[in-house]
This record gives sequence, structure tokens and C-alpha cells, in this order.
Amino acid sequence: MPQVTAKHVQDLRKMSGAGMMDCKNALAESDGNLEDAFKWLREKGIAKAEKKSTRDANEGLVGIKTSDSGAAIVEINSETDFVSRNSEFQSLVNNVLDIAILENNDTAEKSSELISNAIAKIGENIVFKRSDYISGKTFTYTHNKITDGLGKIGVILKFSNDEVSEEIGKNVCMHIAASSPKSLSEDDLDQNLIENEKSILKEQLKDSGKPDDIITKMIDGKIKKFFEENVLLNQKFVMDPSISINSYLENSSKDSGSEIKIDKFIRYELGE
Repeated sequence: MPQVTAKHVQDLRKMSGAGMMDCKNALAESDGNLEDAFKWLREKGIAKAEKKSTRDANEGLVGIKTSDSGAAIVEINSETDFVSRNSEFQSLVNNVLDIAILENNDTAEKSSELISNAIAKIGENIVFKRSDYISGKTFTYTHNKITDGLGKIGVILKFSNDEVSEEIGKNVCMHIAASSPKSLSEDDLDQNLIENEKSILKEQLKDSGKPDDIITKMIDGKIKKFFEENVLLNQKFVMDPSISINSYLENSSKDSGSEIKIDKFIRYELGE
């Protein structure tokens, strides 16, 4: 069996929020595998799903820029928050965004020289983490904004038609920023994620003493709740929790006289 080190225990505690002995036991039961140990903790009811975090400790900025052709989003990491507030670092992020608008899929390679020059000038390690691009008419939103288009959370949103009002676009963008959906619809959600959740729920309920048909209904109810928390169209609208995002779009469609459907969205949060 692989040796369980203090580093393994520390990493699992950070992922799960569980105590030291619980983490040691979980790693021992899982042959030192972090993911299996985390799952073991969840099955025992010791760790919650939302405690899991693979986030780096990195600081930096999420940046968004739009053009006539679409919108780009990037995340650039720095070692300290102090540097992220530096005008030279902010100029770097904007320059990388210009490349992302033009190059789309080759941003990392095309911006490598800019990053290297910034490291030499600023004197701190800087890392290009990721970028995305959506073509066509888009809506954007930046949360915890330091300056225009630069902040800690960024959202790009595209609807299936171009006739959607600024108000609706902004409202849905702000909801996405606040609620962090994992997918647009239930069909888009990673099936492995759903099956893993069901497996954990079954393990948690197997010793409850309840009949199998009751356990099945309980799992179905918890999966429905899981969808409400993680699927954008199923989520409660943050500005009116009495309705879902899907209902908000349906109501807005009736008011505008044309169907309003979301085509796609991208959400970046610094460090996730």
C-alpha cells in the first residue's frame, strides 16, 4: 500500500474540510488516492461536495473584451493580489485579450513572449491559465471589477437570436456570475458527475433501514435538487427565487413576442 504522507493528508484536508484523522483513515482506505479518499469521506458524510476545491492559491485577473465579431475571456495568474492591481499587469491582460480576439484558439502560444517580458519587467511569476472566445452578438459581465473588463469573475453569454434586450442579457449574466452553473441544461451536464453523485447518495442511504423503493425516491429527489443547484435553466433566478431561469426566459419571451433561448455561456472565476 502506498505510504500516506503528511502532504497527502494536508491536500485532502484542503479539498474536503475534514479533520486530520478522518483524512488519514480515508487515505488508508483508498490506497493513498486523493480522489477516492475524498469520495470515501463524502460517502461517510464527513465531507460535502461544495467543500471540494482544486483551486490554485494564485492571484491575478479574469479579463473580458468584446469586438464586432464576438467576445474573448482570459485568466492570467500572478503570485500576489498587489501585482494584479499594477497597471502594467492590467495592460498585459488587455494585450492578451487583443490576441484572444484575433487568434481565438492560439492565445497561449501567441502571448508567450508578452508573458515572458512581463515576468522580467514586473519581477513576479505570471502564468497564462486559459482563454475562450464566443463569436457573434454576446453579453458580458465582470464581477469584483478592478477596472473596465478586468475583475475576479467574468461571464460571456450568447442567445440563440440577436433581438434580446440589454436588460435581459445583463440579468442572466449577473445570475451566472452569482450562481456558478456547471451546465446550460440537464443534457449538457457531465453524466459521470451525475452517476458519481448517485453512487455517493446510495452509499449514504444504504444503512438507513428504508425500503429500496423509498431510497430510490429519496435519491431522485436529491438528484433533482442537484440539478436545481448546478444546471443554469433549472436554477432559481437570483433576482426572483420564486421562478427558475427557464421560467424567466419563458416569461420574457411572452413579453417580447419572440422566443428567447440561451445558446451558450462561459464563466471564469479566478483560481478555479
